[in-house]
Amino acid sequence: MTTETGARTSRPGRRRGLVETAWLALLLVILSLLFLARYNDPRKIVSGDSFWYMRQALMYTGLTKQEAHTEAARQICREINRSLVANGHRPECVEYTLAGISPRYIAIFDSRPGYPLFASPFVAVLGAWTGMMAATMVLALLAATLAYLAVWMASGLRLAGVLSAVAMFLLPTGFLMTRMLTEGGVMAGYLASIIGGMLVLRGRRSGFAIIAASLVWLFAFRSASGMAMALALLAAGALAALRREHRRTSLILVATGAVAVLGWQLLSSLLHLPSLNDTIQDYATGHFTAKPDVPHPISWLIDRDLDFWPTQLKAELTVPTTLAAFGFAVAVLIIKMRPYAPLWIFTGLTGVMMVAAHPLKSQYDRLMLPLWLPVALAFGYAAALALRPATARLSGAGSADDPTGTRPAPVIPQARRPEPSPGEARPYNMAGDTW
Repeated sequence: MTTETGARTSRPGRRRGLVETAWLALLLVILSLLFLARYNDPRKIVSGDSFWYMRQALMYTGLTKQEAHTEAARQICREINRSLVANGHRPECVEYTLAGISPRYIAIFDSRPGYPLFASPFVAVLGAWTGMMAATMVLALLAATLAYLAVWMASGLRLAGVLSAVAMFLLPTGFLMTRMLTEGGVMAGYLASIIGGMLVLRGRRSGFAIIAASLVWLFAFRSASGMAMALALLAAGALAALRREHRRTSLILVATGAVAVLGWQLLSSLLHLPSLNDTIQDYATGHFTAKPDVPHPISWLIDRDLDFWPTQLKAELTVPTTLAAFGFAVAVLIIKMRPYAPLWIFTGLTGVMMVAAHPLKSQYDRLMLPLWLPVALAFGYAAALALRPATARLSGAGSADDPTGTRPAPVIPQARRPEPSPGEARPYNMAGDTW
């Protein structure tokens, strides 16, 4: 009898596992097609940074510096010329040379081993170009899948998670996540940090491990992004602590962000890694070649920001698409997901922080990319609410107190119910629409 009861009770678990696997498989197919669609954009797939990432990945596979340089230069020039021809221009790229490149500039990329190290197994098996793009695709799919999980957790609606993952490829994030850059990995790190932060706010200890792993990941991919995310966790925790019911977990989030900031400062000092000062000098001196170092880098950066932001804000107000989208996201978060709103909003604002550290028009869209994470959540959530009444009518979902089935699950879990005794009826939600 006990064996039969155990078999009956395990069937819903197996069925739920099959449902989750089917959802994830379908999502990955959709996201893969979206990646390929954005990848075929006629604009360049590479930038100057891509050369250094490919060079490092080739060195991790065992090539010498000269061999890695030669192969990376050949691949990058081939892609630049392809893009020029596709846009009606003559091919101009002949070779990349290290002549005149400062070791300080190379050190900035050496301090970002995450992307090339992740790509190196793909490069070893598939070759330089195909391997780098395969790794880029995996990172983009990882970021979109984490968006699916994060939005599902925040909203309680699986459909919102699916639509937000799709939005990740339709919004500006989609273009940059399909380029040979760190953006896919950085977006994945941000979203993993958000998931960890939401778990911490729920009182789940597993959130600390996720935050720790995601911050290590971010610092390895791009240390500035790791520092920005740590500061976002600190700020989000401080704001969330104003709510009495979340004060304890919010203060833990503050402490986590503070420890990450101080820990990285100590580690980078011990290992003599490039700092904010080096980043400013890189910008001020044209990659350490055109001009001598500026004597007061922070003051110089403030002056550049004062010149940059009025013009940029005027341009944003002229075509306020980005501001309107972010404002909509803030409204959705505050009204519908208030416990998690600071975490998502401050993560989005790390884009502003990144631009403030590098106020350059040509890099604005790329550095501002985190701003679109809460926008993807808001668009996915709004679209899910618009679609769920129709799907509920088709499936017969709903209840007496929620006839349309549109009410999201509570963002803070309820107390656990006692386990039913053997033989007692065990409730099971086949919809699987809550985290």
